[in-house]
Amino acid sequence: MKKIWLSIAGVWLISVIYFIVYLTVPAMQVAVNASGLLSLVHGVMDLILLGGAFALIAGALYRIFHRR
Repeated sequence: MKKIWLSIAGVWLISVIYFIVYLTVPAMQVAVNASGLLSLVHGVMDLILLGGAFALIAGALYRIFHRR
């Protein structure tokens, strides 16, 4: 079970790094706005960012309230 949470955290961290780069590199913002494929990648990264954050928070709350 720990491998699943480690995988979720890893993919979520990749999306965080993507958005840090996106926010700090103006050329990447222009490229995303100009390309349909990069816009799709941007949308997928957004879903990973939001879904991963929700999953990590929900998993942490579950572990806090369901200790053995």
